[in-house]
Amino acid sequence: MALRAFKNARAGLETTRGTNVAPTRGVPFTEGTHNQDVETIYPVELRNSLFGHYAGDAGTETNSFEFSGNMGYAALIEWLNLHVKAVASGTGAGADKTWTFLPLGSADDVKTATVQWGYSDSIGATRPAWEVGYCMGNELTLGWDKSPGTPGATFRSTLLSAEAATQISAFTGVGTYTAENGGLVKAVNTAVTIDATTIGTTADTDVLSAEWTLQTGPVNLYTLNNTTAAQDTLRPNPWDWEARIRRYYRNDNEVDAYVAKTIRKMRVKTTGPVLGGSFYSIQLDLYGKYTARSWAEVDGLGIEEFTLKPIFDATLGADFQVILVNDQATWT
Repeated sequence: MALRAFKNARAGLETTRGTNVAPTRGVPFTEGTHNQDVETIYPVELRNSLFGHYAGDAGTETNSFEFSGNMGYAALIEWLNLHVKAVASGTGAGADKTWTFLPLGSADDVKTATVQWGYSDSIGATRPAWEVGYCMGNELTLGWDKSPGTPGATFRSTLLSAEAATQISAFTGVGTYTAENGGLVKAVNTAVTIDATTIGTTADTDVLSAEWTLQTGPVNLYTLNNTTAAQDTLRPNPWDWEARIRRYYRNDNEVDAYVAKTIRKMRVKTTGPVLGGSFYSIQLDLYGKYTARSWAEVDGLGIEEFTLKPIFDATLGADFQVILVNDQATWT
């Protein structure tokens, strides 16, 4: 039987892109899918007949994954390695380790992963699971919303692979889940600052929600390599992201910034329990300008929604960064 409760994913970060590794840990998620898309070569042949199909065959194969769930201070290391930057260890001499994911503009150094996916209760020779290597981050969304009935602080990750899937009759490697000793990332412990000069200075307590979506922009390179798979997955395009900020219309601070196209330096920071000399935390720093504004009434309240798009910051050397503080010294 293939039961939802036994849906299983495990992964390992690859040392060399496209060289599969044994999984090193379980992947926690609330929703997850594996898409194995095999092109069907299906020509319409004109044979002096109203019947047009005489042949069908397999063509190019493309594999992708989508995972979503609640943010965890430890598990985010995996997703940020795959979407932002390769970081193998945290810094700091104490129990609290700082992980700085500052993207590079000069080189492509995101990690790739080998992923195994399937149902652990039914796996076998005739009910296989799948292993796919060379999985690279395609799109990552981090969201915060503390409205009643919302899941709070969430992530969504899509991965793209250059490889064909391999059927496996047993999971291999390590499927142990890393303990989230800091608990889940909580929207109720989140604060937002918005500034024009020094980031992190001016609190804005009128922000209702923030959702940031990063496009890594991988492209599969399909060469005549005598396989159904791509030869490589490459990143030919610049970083791109947008943040959607919903805000109660108490004042015209952000309207004026939208009209004048003033730089906005926005920080979304969630602080968790005490850890060593500091706290568990996730900090998202964004540098950009508003490109769109819309208006709505929610429960009779005037709510404005802004779209923030990236502007390079010379001091940071990037237009965004993510900083985690957790109890993990290393991650593989």
